Amino acid sequence: MIRLSELLVIVAFALFLAGAARSFRTEGDRYARLVMFIAVLLDMLAAFLPAIGLQTPIPLAPERKPLVGLAVLAGVFVWVLSGTLLVIYSPKRLGWYHALVLATEIVWFIDIMMFLYGAYGSIRL
Repeated sequence: MIRLSELLVIVAFALFLAGAARSFRTEGDRYARLVMFIAVLLDMLAAFLPAIGLQTPIPLAPERKPLVGLAVLAGVFVWVLSGTLLVIYSPKRLGWYHALVLATEIVWFIDIMMFLYGAYGSIRL
């Protein structure tokens, strides 16, 4: 059964990808940046649901905690990248802006995969 926070993360990532795709096509128009901003806010909400008591934390095996910890750090890095890309947007710096959008997409994908594998994956080598 999927948890609310996981559903929110998936919706947020899909929303960010949609905003990024529009941003690449329209050279970072306001609507695309707004969609990406809302996606990051949804991701933050999903991250804080257990902290504010609206969802129970996932019980983790001790050997999986380091991977989930790395996923949390990657998630914070996604927020920093997202904030940076929204702040540096300028028609004069579209190259840097688009590079940060792409980097955010990649780091966010890796973050989701690390978290899901750390929380639910089987560690059998």
